[in-house]
Amino acid sequence: MKKSKSAPRIDYFLLTILFVLGLATAFLLSSYNVNPLEQKYRNQSASYGNMGYGRGMVNYNKTSYVNTNKETCLMDGCLLVEDAEFPVAELNEQTIKHLQTGLADERKALATYETVMDKLGKVRPFINIARAEEHHISMLKALFDKYGVEIPPDTTQLRNIPETMTEACQLAAGAEIANDALYQKMIPEVDNQDIKDVFSALADSSKLMHLPAFVRCSN
Repeated sequence: MKKSKSAPRIDYFLLTILFVLGLATAFLLSSYNVNPLEQKYRNQSASYGNMGYGRGMVNYNKTSYVNTNKETCLMDGCLLVEDAEFPVAELNEQTIKHLQTGLADERKALATYETVMDKLGKVRPFINIARAEEHHISMLKALFDKYGVEIPPDTTQLRNIPETMTEACQLAAGAEIANDALYQKMIPEVDNQDIKDVFSALADSSKLMHLPAFVRCSN
């Protein structure tokens, strides 16, 4: 009796399907929970040094900048707007103060999370959220640059850092709640739409992504 050769073909076919499904699942997980408001500015992201000037890679996908103008552009997106000569406008004192307050709070969050990792190890969710805080700082620095406002020095000072992961997560959860409340208070007091958009994106990140992650690890 001849042995059937269909079984190996079927096994190969099943393995191929499982491999494709695995790739699709990995892709979906990598894009899960991305804040759409923040994603708009991630498409225009760059790295910023101490003075805030862009030193990063340019995103050449121009479809990201449809309907972008000098009132809404940020980072590399402003390179595609002909009349976006910096500074594009002058900010009132209240808006400048709000930018400084937001930057100080993001810097404090980053310093806190990095100090936690120095003490407890580079663990999730701190390592993920610390990198997100770096991006938030870059977004705010881009606004300072755009409006010709001097970026203040980082004067962050930390006090007591928790000794356990549970305590650290509880502290971080409280910080994210306060961060969201801070932006919610400042947004109605700002007239510039691009600044409103950035504040809203950062508030959403705190409330919708960072806070749930810290709540989970605090339990």
